Parts: sequence; structure tokens; C-alpha cells
Amino acid sequence: MSQELHDSEEQFRLIVEAAPNGMLLTDANGKIVMANASALRQFGYERDELLGQSVEVLIPGSARSDHRQHHAGFMQAPEARSMGARRELFGLRKDGSEFAVEIGLTPIQTAKGRGVVASIVDISERKHLEAQLRQAERLAELGTLASGMAHEIGTPMNVILGRAEYLLHRTADEGMKKGLTTIVTQVERITKVMNQLLAFARRRTPERRAADLGAIVEDSLEMFQERIAHSRIEVDKMFASPLPPVRADRDQLMQVLINLVMNSLHAMPEGGRLSLSLAREGNYARLDVADTGHGMPEEIRSKVFDPFFTTKEFGKGTGLGLTVVKGIIEEHGGTITLESVVEKGTTFTIRLPLDLTGTVGTSSSS
Repeated sequence: MSQELHDSEEQFRLIVEAAPNGMLLTDANGKIVMANASALRQFGYERDELLGQSVEVLIPGSARSDHRQHHAGFMQAPEARSMGARRELFGLRKDGSEFAVEIGLTPIQTAKGRGVVASIVDISERKHLEAQLRQAERLAELGTLASGMAHEIGTPMNVILGRAEYLLHRTADEGMKKGLTTIVTQVERITKVMNQLLAFARRRTPERRAADLGAIVEDSLEMFQERIAHSRIEVDKMFASPLPPVRADRDQLMQVLINLVMNSLHAMPEGGRLSLSLAREGNYARLDVADTGHGMPEEIRSKVFDPFFTTKEFGKGTGLGLTVVKGIIEEHGGTITLESVVEKGTTFTIRLPLDLTGTVGTSSSS
């Protein structure tokens, strides 16, 4: 009988060890007495680092007091149950990072007394997919809304703009000119917002051709020459030569550059340095757009590409510019990342696949 019990326990151990979900066994005091391979991978520990430790080492600090209450209640009335029915649960890895989990608890009687088996499922990927689905649904609704708004608002705005410009060029009254200029400026702002909404919600398929990325950067900067000259901003350009072209939609990349340069100028209201560097990185062109502006803390950096997120005052930004930028770059098979330090500045880094069969000329350093 003793051998049969030993064999049964060995089978149980092998099954638990091979389980795809994390499995922990704790004693009545919450000490970890067993952890399978999946749990070790999930939390980033070696087995001897966990055994004998309180299970609270795997629980974020903000949730430990709640865990103690739930543990006490569970041990008084032990029954199989799921945790987190009305709240999100997170596990704490050895490196300090957190991840979303689902946990099932089962009481068992062992030779050393009552214990608890916890089954742990990492649901962070599922949470990510759910968030993507919610965003896709939101974008679909936005597309319908934007199309309707473009039709209903675009026509009267064009009429207002046309009339205001007509009167502006025919009046000599300075007060009237100032008022009409304000109307023109605000109508153009409304039109820009509508165009951003449409670009975001109904982005057309890129018309890709071999394009000189350096020339696109130069043409984009040209649009800001007057503003740069009056803003005490120095511009540095470092373009590698020769550089193969990228296969891209030129107009869409212009939109990307205009957004990034505009953001940099906004970040340096008292002047500063705008640096643009272009170089080859393997089979990619790497473009860095860096400024010496106010920079961003982590809580802003992590959200800048999210739809509708903006740090600008109400009415001065849609929160769509960088979302559009990210979408365009990814549609071109590229990536965009950023680094930012508060009071030091921000750098956006774009990588786009090179068109190694293209014949477009290259840019020179300036």
C-alpha cells in the first residue's frame, strides 16, 4: 500500500509539473511548498527561490492586504472557487513587473495538514487582444461618424471660408480685417480637424513608389521655414549618402514628417534645437527626429500613440496626430518608437524598409 501511495504521489507530481498553467501548492499559512515549471516561468523564479516563501512575494504590494483577508476567509470556508470575479488580478514577477492573471483555488488535505492548490493563468495577451478589439470597434464607429460629419460640416465651412476670404480682400477697415482673419483661421482649424478624423478613420491604401526619404524630409521642413526662423530654433540635419530609396506613399510620409516636426516646435516655445538624422540600418532607413523641448514623463510617453490622447488644451488638439503617424508607418511595414526625458527633449525614431531595387537619387548632408 505504501508503494501504491508513493506511485500515486509521483504521478500527481509529474502531472502538475507538466501542466500548461502555473500551479502552486501553499500550506495553511500561505507558504509555498510546491511550484511547477509553468509557475516558475510566469514569475521568473528558480524553484529554490520560491519554496518556503510566502505566496505574497508573487502579489503586488497594493493587493496584499486584500489577499490576507481573502485567504483568512477561504481557510475558514474552504471550497473550490475562482478569484477576481469582480476585480482584476495581477501577479508580480521577480523583476518587479506585473501581469494580468486568473486564479482558481482548490483546498486539499495533505499529510502535513490542509493546503491550497492555486491554478494561475496568464491572461495578459488576452487582455491585449480585447483592448485591440474595443479599439477596432471604436474606430469603426468613428469612421461612420467622421464620414457624416465631413459631409454635413465640410460644405458650410467651405462657404464660410470663401465668403470670409472674399470680404477680407475687399475691405480697408483694419478692425474688419482682424475679425475676418480670425474667422478664416478658425475655419481652417475646423477643416484640419475634420481632415485628421477622416485620415484616421478611413486611411486610404498607400500608393507606394520608390521615394527619396531625404527629399521628403527636406520638403516637409520647407513648410516650417518661416516659423523656425522666428522661433529661435536651430535645425541640424545629418543625412547619410548614398542611401537607397524607401518604397512609400510620398504624401503619407509628408504627413508623418509634418506631424513630428510640428510636435517638436510646440515642445520648444522658447527656442531650442531640432535635429534630423537619416541613415541606413541593415535593410531599413532610420530617421530620427529629435528636439530639446520639455520632454515627457513615463505616464505620457506610454499613451502618446493612443487615439484621442492629447496634452494640449481643450480645443487645440484632437489627440489623433501621432495615432495617424503610427498607423501610416506600420502600414508601410515600418516601426516608430520614442525616447523622452523631462526637460531634456524627445526623439522619435522611424525605421522604414528600403527599396533595394529602386533608382531614386540620394540626399546629401547639409
